[in-house]
Amino acid sequence: MKCKLSWMLALCIFPIEASFATVEVPVLPDWDRIGMAGIDASSFLYQSTNRTTSSTTIQAAIHGKYDSKNFHTQGDLQAYAFLTEPQAAVESQEAYISTQKNLLGNHELTLGRRYQEWSKLDHVWDMMSLWSPRFTWDELHPETIGMTGFFYNYSSRDIQWTVFGSFLRVPERGTPTSLKNGTIASPNPFWNPLPTTVTINGNPTPVVYSLSTPPLKEILFKGSLAVREKWQLPSGFWESINWGLLPVNMVQMAAEPFIQGSNLDVNIRPQFAMRSIYTVEGGFDAPSKDWDLWFSASREKPFQYQNQSNWLNPIIVPATIVSAGTNVQLTSNFWFNGSALFIHEDAFTHAGDLPNVNLQLPSRFPLKQGIKIGGDWHFTDYTHANMAWTQDLLQQNHLISVYIEHHLREKSNITLGAGGDFMVCKSTNGWVGQYYGDDRLRGWFSYAF
Repeated sequence: MKCKLSWMLALCIFPIEASFATVEVPVLPDWDRIGMAGIDASSFLYQSTNRTTSSTTIQAAIHGKYDSKNFHTQGDLQAYAFLTEPQAAVESQEAYISTQKNLLGNHELTLGRRYQEWSKLDHVWDMMSLWSPRFTWDELHPETIGMTGFFYNYSSRDIQWTVFGSFLRVPERGTPTSLKNGTIASPNPFWNPLPTTVTINGNPTPVVYSLSTPPLKEILFKGSLAVREKWQLPSGFWESINWGLLPVNMVQMAAEPFIQGSNLDVNIRPQFAMRSIYTVEGGFDAPSKDWDLWFSASREKPFQYQNQSNWLNPIIVPATIVSAGTNVQLTSNFWFNGSALFIHEDAFTHAGDLPNVNLQLPSRFPLKQGIKIGGDWHFTDYTHANMAWTQDLLQQNHLISVYIEHHLREKSNITLGAGGDFMVCKSTNGWVGQYYGDDRLRGWFSYAF
């Protein structure tokens, strides 16, 4: 089952989102902007009662930056809409104002939404959002976005410090969902509705859903704080230590069941938990730039949440997350990458009299144990391709993604892309299994202006 409720409430609350963030650019006193418009089409290999055999998205985006002597400003705004459904979403990966180096030297202040690599694990396992939030319009390939707030950065030759603080919480978002007549629906082709009938004590029982929404102030106004230290030697060895008091980026869901006559009423309860998180990472980047090795270990402890033994699935529990990986240049134009992921969640005990019903609501960690290997090819300056194979070790399910993209020469603003996502599954459980039967061929076209 492919239930994805994690962004449902956030979409109702944040129909349009704009915020702020930072990158290093040359100090040029001018305004630079670029726009993009495109179309992305998917054709599914198998029919389904929950979606059509094709899906088409139109996209538009604008990116801009402005540099003065003392300040740098940069931002983007992206819009997505289905051609076949009157549903759309707007997102910003980063939008910020920051100080230039000649104003504060090695110190930098930033206000807004800033994207930076808080964790190597987040970059490799993009379904995790351990530190950085995501935008999940395409559920198989989510986009990592920046954290929103105030940043202080200090950089010297070997060490970097980052301090982040915010009084505003912005939950992760994706495609819209809606509650209609006791059921939950979405135009997303990867959406699989919650079951409308379940078997209890051998009898088919209709299910009716409702949604409990917390007060808006409990969602929006939650303070957060994070600190990162990274030390990198010229020899290539590096380490980083992170600590944070942060919201859980994914909106967490639980199902509260009630037997009402011949029906099973299920109250979907969104939870906006906070957490303390500690991350230690380290590795080696070869000075020759042709290989690297890294490891990551985190401990996450939640608070300001509810778990009730009579709910059908727990919201969030303390967890330990461990991962390691490598990236190796095997030929002049081919890079191999691989990684392994292991997550241990502390035990949670359900009430013994609960009905044996599994609604498969989205988990805090959609993949508990997995491996990922892949490669990137750069055939020319205008053509590149990538392939990735992800295996869910617990469910023994596999996701294979293959893509190629070509830019039509230097003076052309047109980019073409094609590829596909294919699942080999033994069950419909887990992050890969929930997409069983959604194998697709995909193509896209974009024009930059």
